[in-house]
Amino acid sequence: MKSGLETLFDRHYPGASNALKRFREHLAAAQLDFDVEASIEVLDSPPQASFPHGLPSFIYYYIYGTQFGTVKKIPATADDSAHAFTSDGIGLNMGCPIRLARALDVLFSLKPEDQKEPLAQIKTRKNHFACVEELLWLTLWKNQAEVGRGGELVPQKNGNKVGDVDWFFISNGTPIYLEVKFRPTDWMRNPDCGGDAVEEDFFGKIGHKFPAEKSSLRKCVAAITGFAEPGHSDADNTFFALCEKKLLSTPGLDAILYRSLLGPIYICSLSQDVVGQIFGLIRYPEFREYPPCYPILFNRKLREDRTTIKNQTRLPEQGRIVFAIAPDNKPNPSFQPQFPYRCSIPKRGQKGEPHFQNVPPFLNPPSAEGGGNG
Repeated sequence: MKSGLETLFDRHYPGASNALKRFREHLAAAQLDFDVEASIEVLDSPPQASFPHGLPSFIYYYIYGTQFGTVKKIPATADDSAHAFTSDGIGLNMGCPIRLARALDVLFSLKPEDQKEPLAQIKTRKNHFACVEELLWLTLWKNQAEVGRGGELVPQKNGNKVGDVDWFFISNGTPIYLEVKFRPTDWMRNPDCGGDAVEEDFFGKIGHKFPAEKSSLRKCVAAITGFAEPGHSDADNTFFALCEKKLLSTPGLDAILYRSLLGPIYICSLSQDVVGQIFGLIRYPEFREYPPCYPILFNRKLREDRTTIKNQTRLPEQGRIVFAIAPDNKPNPSFQPQFPYRCSIPKRGQKGEPHFQNVPPFLNPPSAEGGGNG
């Protein structure tokens, strides 16, 4: 009988046995501070009448000691910022082995001197998921060459170093400097969580490592990974309004890219030509490359309390931002059972790891004050 890890690699790699062997070799070389294989868990989704084979099983590894988890103390009030951390999910305290495998492929393809910093980050519990998502941005470009750390573009001011850009590479002949950010608390904008808007700090600490003026040769790009798709409605313009505000205040920044863990890539710029140029450089992953969905498990009562007091502020639009969606606004095939799946956490391991249980899709799961369900 195949293990959960073997099953997962069979789904996402044509040469599964070689890919799994390489993954294990990379894990041994990385010497992570936690044991990925020992923490692998499998959650099977039962079939239903309109969905006779059910969703593919959810296979993940767990990292204890991150700042996320439904095991954490319930926030004192509905508007407590601690709400953002009372959840379990991929990129929070659970990892997708396929995402990790592809990130490690990138890491160990770099020059030894360029491996040092990301290797130090991916080893630790605190920075592991952010580093995985940073490395995965290097898999999304056509005809990529000369990949390495970006280095310093802005000279020191009063002896203080501004900081190094994360990455440099050439894509189809275009030099790209890429700064990457991961926003784990963005899970709260997931539609099922009742949140839509982003805050201004979503675009914080972006662009200051780039020169004040644009170059006619290179492109300076910021890339953000989050959980929810940007809103397009009149009721929620905060993502694009704040994106535009950041671009207007940061002249040396050519474009901001955004993608959710499994969603399309949004290319935002003040220049239509820049949007078109970067659009032509993006390589969107094939459907088989990653699992079709990642659940987020959260305390539903906390969600309801939070959304009852939410006051969304609509920002004024400047009307200058241009954006495109790769792959050309065509979504991947989706799994759409008639009844949504629900999960509960009836028990936990010694280190707080959640052991999920599928609730029949036509029943409402019980609300648990001390646990999460979604």
